[in-house]
Amino acid sequence: MNKHPLQYIIVFIAIAIFQSCSGPPKIKSVNTGSVEFNSLNTSVDSSAYKLIAPYKKEMDLIMNEVLVKSDSSFTKELPESTLGDLVSDAVLIQTNKHYKPSDGLPADICLLNNGGLRAQLPKGAITRGNVFELMPFENSILILTLKGERIQQMFQSLVDNNGAPFAGARLVSKAKKITDLRINGQAFDITKTYKVVTSDYLAAGGDKYDFFKDPLKVDTLNYKLRDAIIDYMVEENKKGNTLKSKKDGRIKFE
Repeated sequence: MNKHPLQYIIVFIAIAIFQSCSGPPKIKSVNTGSVEFNSLNTSVDSSAYKLIAPYKKEMDLIMNEVLVKSDSSFTKELPESTLGDLVSDAVLIQTNKHYKPSDGLPADICLLNNGGLRAQLPKGAITRGNVFELMPFENSILILTLKGERIQQMFQSLVDNNGAPFAGARLVSKAKKITDLRINGQAFDITKTYKVVTSDYLAAGGDKYDFFKDPLKVDTLNYKLRDAIIDYMVEENKKGNTLKSKKDGRIKFE
């Protein structure tokens, strides 16, 4: 990852205090501003720079670590994207490696949101810093057990809103109606229950994901979305694999 200029935020506060015998001092006004320090405008003997430099060097080593390589960039779009496919697949795979449910049944589907993907991934070396830019939040993974009716509502919402990142299913729609839905290769059965991997934010109804309300069961992994993505990339790299940027047609509008 390219190193960003070292930035320090300096806040200047101008305070006018009215003093009187009848009350405490009061803030009249506050003015803020920022100053960027980098190689062009920072003197070598800057005390602030000297203070932060050792920590920045250590952080750069961590963030510039190459996790895996890709054959081309991963970008975000709707209804399906190479980035959404990669992230949702990675989260579902890694979740099921860590998930040890009492019923022995793995999670079926992963559903995320397009807005939660905050940066694309580059062609070539993908670093730890790239993943932090992609997923800057501290959201944790939850597994929700839902009735078939809620699953149907969930996928209808995807159709109505022109898609979202998901894994474990394939969906075909025509004229805003679901014409074919398969989960793990099997035809969707509204009488069954299914397990959905998502973030704690979305499970709470974030981004208007109301279909997640009142699940039959909630399982917590104490495992962050970002960590699942990083672990997946590290494991693929250890196998000698390069990430392939390609949409597989998991959602189609006819």
